[in-house]
Amino acid sequence: LPREITDFERTYLARVNRIALAFFAMHVPVFTLIAWLNDTRPAVAAVLTTAVLVGPAIAYYAIKNPRLVSVVYGVTAMFMGGLLVHFGQGPVTIEMHFYFFALVAMCAVFGNPLVIVAAAVTVALHHLVLWLVMPSSVFNYEAQWWVVAVHAAFVVLESIATCFIARSFFDNVIGLERIVQARTEALDSKNRDMRLLLDNVQQGFLTMDRAGNLAQERSAAAARFFGEAAANASWFEYLHAVSPDFAARSKLAWDEVAAGIMPLELTLDQMPHRLTLNCTTHYRIDYRPIGAEPHDRFLVIVTDETSDVEREQAELERREAMAVFERVLVDRSGFEAFFEEGGNAVDALASGATTDLTTVKRLLHTLKGNSAIYGLASLSNLCHSLEDFIAEEQLCPAPSAFAALRERWQRLAADFDKLLGKRAHTIELDETQYKALEQAVKAGEPKDALLRRVRALRLEPMGKRLKHFEEQAKRIAQRLDKEVRVVIEDNDQRVDPRRWAGFWAAFIHAIRNAVDHGLEAGDARQASGKAPEGTLKLRTSEKSGRLIIEVEDDGRGVDWEAVAASATKKGLPSATSQDLQQALFTDGISTASVVTDLSGRGVGLGALLEATRSLGGDLAVQSRAGSGTTLRFTFPPSAATVLSVAPAAAQ
Repeated sequence: LPREITDFERTYLARVNRIALAFFAMHVPVFTLIAWLNDTRPAVAAVLTTAVLVGPAIAYYAIKNPRLVSVVYGVTAMFMGGLLVHFGQGPVTIEMHFYFFALVAMCAVFGNPLVIVAAAVTVALHHLVLWLVMPSSVFNYEAQWWVVAVHAAFVVLESIATCFIARSFFDNVIGLERIVQARTEALDSKNRDMRLLLDNVQQGFLTMDRAGNLAQERSAAAARFFGEAAANASWFEYLHAVSPDFAARSKLAWDEVAAGIMPLELTLDQMPHRLTLNCTTHYRIDYRPIGAEPHDRFLVIVTDETSDVEREQAELERREAMAVFERVLVDRSGFEAFFEEGGNAVDALASGATTDLTTVKRLLHTLKGNSAIYGLASLSNLCHSLEDFIAEEQLCPAPSAFAALRERWQRLAADFDKLLGKRAHTIELDETQYKALEQAVKAGEPKDALLRRVRALRLEPMGKRLKHFEEQAKRIAQRLDKEVRVVIEDNDQRVDPRRWAGFWAAFIHAIRNAVDHGLEAGDARQASGKAPEGTLKLRTSEKSGRLIIEVEDDGRGVDWEAVAASATKKGLPSATSQDLQQALFTDGISTASVVTDLSGRGVGLGALLEATRSLGGDLAVQSRAGSGTTLRFTFPPSAATVLSVAPAAAQ
């Protein structure tokens, strides 16, 4: 056996040795009774049995090594067997020898082959000596030597088998502690290797059960990302320390996972995956089931995607810079007007100068729409996120919440300056305008008519502006999987681009509403007998000195029932058509069933009406169920300088 005695072996042998000593003590009355029954001097039996008992008693109390005590017990067992055979003489003397075999087998419980060997040697010597001195003490007849040899052979055979059993018992039961220790050391080694691996990976790995309770094993990256988790903290409590809102949304979604009603893949996919901290650090969180179904444990993978997001953002901004450059080449004055109006909106939002919730929502919604016109998706997305916050909290965001929006706008301004230099008020003159002006001078046009032409050069052709909205209408239709044909009738009207910048900024809401809410999808149009391609008309005209702008679509018309339901929900009157038209332009009223990045906020038309009235104009709605809707903007002469470059005689 191994030299070292483990604590488990020592405890086990102490208990077995104690039981064995009690077992030997029980031999005194039993052997005395047997001697009395066989008339083989019971008093002597009591004395000799007690004398044999002295040896194991001394060993139990004096010897510290429990293995040696067991060896003494092996010898003692065979002494007890000799006494039994001697005092049990009679018809069953031979049967008394079964005791030797039983005791040799029972000695296997000590798990020590040496105990078996000591017992076998003792019984062999016992039989040999007594056979020579007192043959009848061993057998109930004068046995021949070969009988004794056969008897000894059986003892040897049993001892060999019992030694094997004893050693197996030691290795597999008494030595279990060593096995566990060896396996524990192996596991510890593997755990150290795994810990070394986990401590050096760049992702955070954690495991949790279906209830969300975290296991202790996790990668060091998790602590670098979110700090050390509190003892016995759940995954959602751990998240709460870094982002209470994200933790709450994750816990709500996890309840669906734990319920197990919906498919696991679906519920795990619906978990919140994107976590942004301080607007600068971005993480992706994924969940993977572990093992076979039903899954009770899950792997949480946290990946720092900040560098990827920054790289994607940089690439997006490069694309946007090129989009701006292309737009400016086409319409520098139009972009400058947008940039000036947008800059004012960003300053008002980020500085906290505007705290009225309605105004903030209108500024954001308008800035989002016009950013999309010029291909500035990063600005549009930031505005949409802020709108989401307002919709959820019904609070005006703190000025710090607009920091990312302001930073992006400042980078955009820097790019604009790099591309085009210092922005200045300029008048653009294309080839057609130049030739028309040259021809008018050559023709000797009257001075007033010529002056009208020159003054018109600093004004923006409304057709040029409507052309931009045509492009935006087609982009929106493409995103919505619709087809649209845009017809422009500008009648050569011109306006001051800076004075009208606020109106044009809000005008995008009219385009969005027409394409998103007005025009049906191709299948629906064909089902109602219409062409699959919708038609959107953008018209400007002058009547009695008043400027009229119209946006007409051939769509489904305004869903006045939905407007009435939304108005009633908001506590607004909805009994008359006038009530419904007024509700249509009230913030929070929308016929959309879901909120998207295009519509559903119920803010756009309110911003459009406000921009119209700021120029002294009026806005009316004409809608025909199943036939379409027309928004008509009417502006007085005082709203802006409105000119036509047609000859004076034609005016």
